Amino acid sequence: MILLRLIIIALFSNILALTAFGENCYRPVELLIVGDSQFGATWSRSYTGNFLQQCLKKDFVLYARGGTIPRDWLGQGGMDHIETIQRDPENEHLNIGSKEKVPECKKRIDKMIEAHNPQKIVFEFGGNYISQTDDFIRKDIQNLVKLIQSKGISKTNCFFIHQTYEMEVSTKRNVPLKNFKNMKRVGSIIQTEIENHCQFIDSFEIMKNSPYFDGQELLKRVPIEGRAGCMGAATNDNAHICGEAARDFAERLCLILN
Repeated sequence: MILLRLIIIALFSNILALTAFGENCYRPVELLIVGDSQFGATWSRSYTGNFLQQCLKKDFVLYARGGTIPRDWLGQGGMDHIETIQRDPENEHLNIGSKEKVPECKKRIDKMIEAHNPQKIVFEFGGNYISQTDDFIRKDIQNLVKLIQSKGISKTNCFFIHQTYEMEVSTKRNVPLKNFKNMKRVGSIIQTEIENHCQFIDSFEIMKNSPYFDGQELLKRVPIEGRAGCMGAATNDNAHICGEAARDFAERLCLILN
C-alpha cells in the first residue's frame, strides 16, 4: 500500500512538472521570435529584448538564449545548459530554465513552429559568429534555411535581424572582435545566404539616424533608472546594446514587425 502511494505521488509530480514546463507552449501566435542574449539575457533588464516586449503589438512569443547561434536551436550545438528567457505579451522576462527543464517546443525551432503555428517568424543572431570563419557562418545559415524551406515559410513571413553598432565603453572593450568591420563581414554572409528566403533587417541602417548613434561606429551609453545591465560592471560591455539605445533600437524594430 505504501509502495502504491509512493508511485502515485511520483506520477503526479511528473505530471505537474511536465505541465509547468509545457505551459502555454501549444498556442498559435502571430509572431515567433528566436534569438541570443540581445533578446534574452538572464542578467539584464535593459537589453533590446526587454523593450521589444513592450512595443510589439502582435500576439507573439520570444525565446532567447545567451551565446547562441542557429545551430544551438536546431539541436546541433551545445548551449542547452544556458538558461532560456521567454517573452510574450504577459511576460517581459520569464526565465524558464535550462537543459531538460525546457521542453523541445521552447528550445528547438522546428518544434516551436509546430507548437505555435506562427504567421511570421523572426530570427535575431550574428554577434556570436564574430570569431567564426566565413565558411562556418555560411554553413550554419544554410542549415537554418533548410529548416525554413521544409516548413514552407515564405520570404514575406520571415525576418532575420542582424546586430547593430557596438556600445561605447568607459575604459576598454570587453569583446574586441565585436566591431563594425567584423559585424559587417558577418552580416554580409548572412544576407547573401538568406536573400531568397528571409527579409534581412540591416540594423546598421536602422540605427544610423538614432540620437544615440555617435555618427561613427558606436552607440551612446545612456542608462535607464531602475533597469540593470547598462552601468556598473557592464560599462565595458561593448557587445550588448543597453539602456536608451536599446529602447530606441527596439522601437525601430517594432515599426517593421508590427
